[in-house]
Amino acid sequence: MSRRREHQPRHVQLTLVGVAALCLLSSSCAVVASRADYADYRAVRVASDDQARMIAGRDYLSRHPDGRWAPQLQRERDGAEDGLFEAGRSTTEGLRLYLEVYPDGRFGGQARQRLAALTAVQSHRSEEQETARDVRQEQRDAIAEQRRSWGTRSVTFWSRVLMSVNEWGVPLAQVASANPEFSEAFGREPRPICSASECIKFYRMDFGIPVPGRTRIERNLRILLRLRMQNGKLERAEILMPFRGFSRWYELAHDELVQDGDPEERQAAIEWARQQVVPAIRAAAPSAHGVDVVPEPIDPPTVHMPASAESDGEGAPTDPEAGAAATPAAAADPEAGAPAEVPEGVMVLPIALQGLSTDSLRFVIFAAGDDDDGVAYDGLFIEHVQPAADE
Repeated sequence: MSRRREHQPRHVQLTLVGVAALCLLSSSCAVVASRADYADYRAVRVASDDQARMIAGRDYLSRHPDGRWAPQLQRERDGAEDGLFEAGRSTTEGLRLYLEVYPDGRFGGQARQRLAALTAVQSHRSEEQETARDVRQEQRDAIAEQRRSWGTRSVTFWSRVLMSVNEWGVPLAQVASANPEFSEAFGREPRPICSASECIKFYRMDFGIPVPGRTRIERNLRILLRLRMQNGKLERAEILMPFRGFSRWYELAHDELVQDGDPEERQAAIEWARQQVVPAIRAAAPSAHGVDVVPEPIDPPTVHMPASAESDGEGAPTDPEAGAAATPAAAADPEAGAPAEVPEGVMVLPIALQGLSTDSLRFVIFAAGDDDDGVAYDGLFIEHVQPAADE
């Protein structure tokens, strides 16, 4: 070939060189592709899917508008625009893809408007969903707080109601007639169960304490509201928590296990409970003053706890202020329920924690002794005291 070129006229050789030079200098003569041109086209050929190929084609045409493969890719691009827009016009993802592939496309204005509208709708929907999640979480938190505070609300409520009673030492019907709030509260569910000497409302809250290495320990807090009569006259009201109820009250309020056999844990629960009760007494009876008290036995109930109060359901228990019960101790035949809390003949002698007194009432907070086995009461009582002039 070199020999043939040697025999060509010199002016022919110069003409060929000139044409080649013009092809290299002119962007319109794409006989030979540059290295960059080929590299960008290769990105189109090896694209993993149609979307990647369209984006690679867009990049190629942007960098090489007069490149070796520009006409081919431009034809593909022009032919695919309508289909891409139609396929993606109803979704934010499809519209974003169209605008990415065709930033200056024929449907650009319409695509941007539709994308703005869809984005606003999705943002509003997302906000609604987030609000709904927040509301559900708030409801769950409120229910959990209602359960945790059940013992405190029960003791505080009944302490206030009982200390507001302005008739003591008279028949119960007369007390109810003179004190509408007491009458309404005492008549709610769970209905009281009465004998000749006492009337009792049974409350119960079932709960669980999480324990590392275990699912949880099942517990329950029981509260017995007992009115005690002498010769048919109201003389004393008691809020009793069997089975070392101050410890169970603390567990419920703090979601924390109390080992009754641990003196420090037990004492901490007792002291915490005392601090809940004393302010309620002082708020209802500002004139109350401290008095010395000595332990005295807590007699077992003379009526039986109804079987319905033994339910171990997880529903919301009786709210002392609302009266809506999931495990109510409804009025029942005393003989039809479970046995009394304390076996007959057993004397429960608590530890007196604090005493307060007014001219007509005495308040005593007490806790079960460390050596008491079986049922042992924590709680408080309000007792009618005869004026000194009448003694």
